Amino acid sequence: MKKIHWITLFSFFLLCLLFIFTLFRGDTFVNYGFSYAIRLGEVPYKDFNMVITPLAPFLYSIGLFIYNDLLTIYIEQALLLTVLFYILYQLLGKKSILLLLLFIIPYPIAMVSTIFPGYNFLLYFLLISFIYIYKYSYNYYLYGILLGLIFCTKQTVGIVLLIPTLYYLFTDRKRFFKTLIGYMIPCLLLFLYLIITNSLSEFINLCFLGLFDFQKSNQHIDWFYFILLLIGIGYFIYRIIHDKKNLLLYYGLLFSIVSIPIIDYYHVSLFYLIVLYFLVDSIQISKKYYSIIYIFIPFICILWSFVSYCYMKNPVIYSMNHFHYILVFKDYKKYSKELMTKVSSKKVIYLMKGSENYYYKILHNQRIDYLDLPNYGNYGYHGVDKMIEKIQSLHDYYFVLDRVLMKDNSPFQQYIKELGNMVIQNSVLVDSVGVYDIYYKE
Repeated sequence: MKKIHWITLFSFFLLCLLFIFTLFRGDTFVNYGFSYAIRLGEVPYKDFNMVITPLAPFLYSIGLFIYNDLLTIYIEQALLLTVLFYILYQLLGKKSILLLLLFIIPYPIAMVSTIFPGYNFLLYFLLISFIYIYKYSYNYYLYGILLGLIFCTKQTVGIVLLIPTLYYLFTDRKRFFKTLIGYMIPCLLLFLYLIITNSLSEFINLCFLGLFDFQKSNQHIDWFYFILLLIGIGYFIYRIIHDKKNLLLYYGLLFSIVSIPIIDYYHVSLFYLIVLYFLVDSIQISKKYYSIIYIFIPFICILWSFVSYCYMKNPVIYSMNHFHYILVFKDYKKYSKELMTKVSSKKVIYLMKGSENYYYKILHNQRIDYLDLPNYGNYGYHGVDKMIEKIQSLHDYYFVLDRVLMKDNSPFQQYIKELGNMVIQNSVLVDSVGVYDIYYKE
């Protein structure tokens, strides 16, 4: 492929991120918030809560030192997506265009949610990179480094994906120890960072001990995606039965851990993109079908742009401090400006869903802290009780709650309502803006 093709692909991805598939941006504001906090000099785990290892937030924060804006994150992401498809092109050749088509499918399996910046995408990027190195290089240290980087992106996935390497402990010990040494390099660097920043105990609490609370609080199953998960696992088991010596299939199978314990569109879609990689790699595509694929890609983009426009009812392109060229509901723009005006001179705590809290904190150039991501399982072992005690200890503060979120009884929502109820019971409602209620606690 020529340079112009890659430039076109970069532009295509940037357009998808900014405007076409904005309804699937999910945790993008939170992921930006992690990198934003690092840009301000905050220390993960110590100053704000994360339940993932910190590679993705640090990686995306690099561009923020040049221009601290969500647009920078999107440009970085478009670049990473372009590099990803360069690697996929080396692996699959022209068949990679089919994977591009599958990547932007919004429904019924929201594959396109994976294109947005965050640790989920980075896990996929690193695993595809590992597959490429595994196929075309015999640098076992590099194998290990990539697996170690996966650990530094999401600890549970990194631990599980080390399991197939144990095969070499019994068949090729030299290869095993080289891979293990490579694996330990990024892990030791992470350990040193945690020691230097005095955040090791908080890291262990949030990323390991907190998993017990996380699992207990996120046990609801979306049966549609649960069945899809089983089908994907079944596909790998079938392939392994017929090709037992292909270790890459074991890595693909174990990558299903990304869907546990939250079995939903966001996590199952990520696993399915690995399933689809192996599926596309195993099939032949007739030349006559490529023209159909090329037609379907713009068709999906145009169709989904129309769906988004109808759903959002005349959306507007919105630009404010650190957030430029974001597509939002017209009312959202109106109410967010009004809310900012009402609370700008007050001591305020935003206690809504994490993406909203991060959005308003970043707009006000404020530091991120533990109360800004009030999701079950995000506070470490028995951490919810600590947060309730913290709210009880606060006085002369204004709290902003989302009225709709407080009434949401869906078993799949992760917001800790106990915190919101604590505010309602011990504060006075003083104002409302759209769906936002403003409380004052003396």
